[in-house]
Amino acid sequence: MQRHKSVSDEITLYGDIIRQDFMDTYDNLTLKTIMAFRWVTEFCSNTRFVMKTDTDVFINTGNLVKFLLKFNSSESIFTGYPLIGNVAHRGFYQKTYISYDEYPFKFYPPYCSGMGYVLDGKLALRIYELMGHIKPIKFEDVYVGICVNILKVNISIPEGNQQFLIDKISFDICKYRRLIAVHGVVPSLLEFMTCH
Repeated sequence: MQRHKSVSDEITLYGDIIRQDFMDTYDNLTLKTIMAFRWVTEFCSNTRFVMKTDTDVFINTGNLVKFLLKFNSSESIFTGYPLIGNVAHRGFYQKTYISYDEYPFKFYPPYCSGMGYVLDGKLALRIYELMGHIKPIKFEDVYVGICVNILKVNISIPEGNQQFLIDKISFDICKYRRLIAVHGVVPSLLEFMTCH
């Protein structure tokens, strides 16, 4: 009860928490992402860029801003760690398994890893509009990729494809300075990097 009260207090004080009526589980990540796109549409519809990221990802905001400044305002931007030619897994490993009923094709369209991707605000609005017509699947990054594919927007791949790092690496200030996003960072390291 106390935890629920503190969430309510946070909402009242800062208005920075969004709640919906579903369980917060891995299989519901797509519902959370749709919720985020809805929030952008309702409260941030004029934003230039939107970034979706996981909680275990370090974002070098300076490098992210430098990277995004390279794009002109008329481009439809969708960028992150690109996954191209990925097969829909039909095996027994529950986390990556997807049924033919949920997704009937052999390959997923190109998409960016859910660890962190960036898109321009106008594209986010178009994606949210389309989400009302596309049945969600359990992999939110693939789902967003399906929407982007239907809208005929290509992934903007960062130079050398090494700025969004999906594999966990040990902390090295010199390496992290050159990157935009690093996946698999523990909370204590995120806190340390934020404070220094």
